[in-house]
Amino acid sequence: MLKLKKIEGFLLFLTILFLPTQLGRHFWPEFAFVYSLPIDYLSPTIYFWDVLAITLCIFFILQKKHINRLALNLFYFFILTQTLSLLQNFTNTGSGLVRLEQYLIAGLFGVYLASSKLSEIRSVIFWALALSILGESILAIAQFIKAGTLGLWILGERTFSISTPAIAKFDFHGSEFLRPYATFPHPNVLAAFMIIGILLIDQLSRKGSLTKTGIFIAASATTILSFSRVSIMTLVVVLVSAGKRWIIFAALIFLLASPFLYTRYYSLLNFDNLAYFRREELLEISLNLFKHYPFFGVGLNQFIIEASDQILVGPNRFLQPVHNIFLLTLAETGVVGLVGLLGLIGYPVLRLFKHRTTVLLWGTVLFLGLFDHYFLTLPQGQRMLFLVWGLTLSVLK
Repeated sequence: MLKLKKIEGFLLFLTILFLPTQLGRHFWPEFAFVYSLPIDYLSPTIYFWDVLAITLCIFFILQKKHINRLALNLFYFFILTQTLSLLQNFTNTGSGLVRLEQYLIAGLFGVYLASSKLSEIRSVIFWALALSILGESILAIAQFIKAGTLGLWILGERTFSISTPAIAKFDFHGSEFLRPYATFPHPNVLAAFMIIGILLIDQLSRKGSLTKTGIFIAASATTILSFSRVSIMTLVVVLVSAGKRWIIFAALIFLLASPFLYTRYYSLLNFDNLAYFRREELLEISLNLFKHYPFFGVGLNQFIIEASDQILVGPNRFLQPVHNIFLLTLAETGVVGLVGLLGLIGYPVLRLFKHRTTVLLWGTVLFLGLFDHYFLTLPQGQRMLFLVWGLTLSVLK
């Protein structure tokens, strides 16, 4: 048993360490294409992280440890409400099963965390997460300086440069800068990982830790380099809430970056307002889909397929889900699916409402979820969601 416990600890370390990576084997069946374009959201994929998470759960079961029944029941209920939407839409169940499979793996990882004693895994999670944040920060800064990727395909880093079509860029008075991705599919997801990482490191570490200070600085710099507007606003709140010395740090770093940040936010109302109009159009489409399919939605992972012929804004079709996890849930799985999502998140939040760090952590997830979809649609986003969920339920236990 002692040997199994050591292997479990090592697997947990690797699972947290490689959480941001997207190394995987994609498959491209017919249902993964829209207008002959391959859509990552619809593609069945076997990720290296999936193998780690499944193996970790197997070693947990082999030791016959107690499973957190509350977490398991909440997760079962969530999966059931998402699955029901597939029963009324048989036209493209393949893409729905892709999302369901991703939920199952990330969710079982969350149940594992909820079933574990936080005192026993705290150190493992802290150091794995610290190394992961530091590694992603170094990679992101290197990408920003180079204006391209470094070729670390072994971590799932995709190959692109500042001249790649549709790549995320920041325009500063005629000069273009690459918004770094690290190993994530988009800079916004990278920024979310950095902010959630800051909050978890703060919760897991001792006060005044030198490692904690270094992680805060690296993660803050990376978030600003991502030029994710919503994430940067969230970072301000997080740093101010972290203590007096971090208020001074936040003021200094934002003072230095103010010329770039001013241009970034000002551009939304002027030359960079296409992103706003695209999101507004997706919002309208999601509400229309909900009106037509109010109870069970149009089907899990069906939003892009159903909305593809309605997207008009911009020089090309913006084949993305609506940038709001609650509207996306309503459109794809209806009221039933939304009840499942609110039950999954709401119970631990309400039970720990007086726990300052937990409220700030979930407030960050929910606020970012109002402006983007990755917590439900992208593997790294789902992993972050269930990481927070599992640790919250572990604290509650």
